[in-house]
Amino acid sequence: MVINPSLDTPLILSVFSDNYVMPLKLFAITLTMSGTIIMLAALHPAVQLWKAHRTGRQRNAWRILLVLMVLFVMAYGIFLAALATHNVTMVDLVVSALMFGGSCFVILVLRISLMSIKDIKKAAELERYNALHDQLTGLPNRVLLYESMLQAIAHGKRRHTPVALMIMDLNQFKEVNDTLGHHCGDKLLRALVPRLRDAVRACDIIARLGGDEFAIVLGETDKEGAITVAERIVQSLEEPLSVDGYDLQTGVSIGIALYPADGNDCNTLIKKAEIAMYAAKKSSNHFEVYKPSQNIHSLDRLNKTRKLHDAIVNGLLSLHFQPIVDLRSGQVSCFEVLTRWTDEELGPVPPDEFIPIAEQSGLIKQLTLWMLDESMRQCRHWLTFNPGLHLSVNMTAQDLQDSYLIRNIADTLAKHGFNARQLHIEITESNMMTHSRHSRRMISQLHELGVSLSIDDFGTGFSSLAYLKQLPTQAIKIDKSFVRDIASDSSDEIIVRSVIDIAHNMGQVVIAEGIEEPECLERLLALGCDYGQGFLFSRPIPAHEVLTWLRERGELVRQAAV
Repeated sequence: MVINPSLDTPLILSVFSDNYVMPLKLFAITLTMSGTIIMLAALHPAVQLWKAHRTGRQRNAWRILLVLMVLFVMAYGIFLAALATHNVTMVDLVVSALMFGGSCFVILVLRISLMSIKDIKKAAELERYNALHDQLTGLPNRVLLYESMLQAIAHGKRRHTPVALMIMDLNQFKEVNDTLGHHCGDKLLRALVPRLRDAVRACDIIARLGGDEFAIVLGETDKEGAITVAERIVQSLEEPLSVDGYDLQTGVSIGIALYPADGNDCNTLIKKAEIAMYAAKKSSNHFEVYKPSQNIHSLDRLNKTRKLHDAIVNGLLSLHFQPIVDLRSGQVSCFEVLTRWTDEELGPVPPDEFIPIAEQSGLIKQLTLWMLDESMRQCRHWLTFNPGLHLSVNMTAQDLQDSYLIRNIADTLAKHGFNARQLHIEITESNMMTHSRHSRRMISQLHELGVSLSIDDFGTGFSSLAYLKQLPTQAIKIDKSFVRDIASDSSDEIIVRSVIDIAHNMGQVVIAEGIEEPECLERLLALGCDYGQGFLFSRPIPAHEVLTWLRERGELVRQAAV
């Protein structure tokens, strides 16, 4: 067929349009209508994003986007009406495709943004929950207790109603730990929680303050109501608690303080409830309501402070040493230094009682220097038996604020001819978080001195990985709460494996605390843990028994090698 060259281009386009105008028009209308529907659907996540940001620039930005989207929907409608009433060109088709693609892009971005914000909120809620709750029992911790007390006091002030605070601890908890091990003690605490919940109302707050100490906030409760709750708690514990096949009979000592009769703020109420609790321990009663006459117990604390000062000055304290073992070879590499105090009048005073007294009274610096001096003096005798031994000493937040700490450690090292590289300083994450800038400077100076540094109780703070990155540490100690049940708790195993992998990748060695069972040791070896300590190897040893223990341990190692 010969095309007549006399036919001009407009005629060809006219024929083309006549043949394809209807399909193109339908296609353009379909794209535009689909884009309109998608844009309308995108309004819902846009509204959610706007509501999710109640203040600030982000809320204004999402509000502007929402207005623009409404305008776009209107524009889509106008363009759709134009398509329906006019002939469609290729330009109209391209615009329809762009509008459809734009609406798809908008809804995709909005939905991804909404999902990201929800994930961030979930992570923030989980982080807040972990920061405000005890890991062992799941109860509120001390921080959340203070928040709950503030709310209860404010509510009581508005309604002119009393608030009761109860502080309690278990009477035989230490014996359970010493006899059956800390894992049984932990299970005992978990078994106690349902009994406490059954004794109070759903609106009452139960918190774990640490160790075996708990607190209960009773809103709109007077003295008689608090006594009734205390009696229910005592009665609930008359039936033994079953733990690992043991029926454990435990009692409680409860102290009760009341708002506004005993105080108008949290610290005052806690202090007076603790005074009442100590009074309950001294008496034959399971609970006591605070009375001013009980303040004699604050005199008792002053007496202990004076005696502790005399014990430090006169060398009446003693040291125990718990070995840290190379898990691969079984050899002892280090001893952690632990202070013990036995007074003629008071008897044995546990560390968790006299260390807080030392911190609050300012005696902690003297105590730390005495411990460094005495432990190096003792260790010099052992180095002839095992030249590779190291010492590990704990430091508190107050120690790290001592401007003379570095000089005093250097002087003590020189005094005993002790190699700085054989001294390890253990610093907990929580202590590092206190005055962190100054602490980091002191830690850097300790590193320059040649002292090895380790992060103690790893995993119980809030910025563990950040500290590993920022601080010149050589080792981390995984907290015993993650180690004890590693053979039976898959979650603990996952945590320990992750910590070991991260530490090794960052050039750190790993020490596991609280090893009590052979199964626990086997799992740690399989996970690649470097060192460990716990009752499986040895309890803390008095200084005068260390050489004998080392000789016996050396013979056992040689026999095993043969």
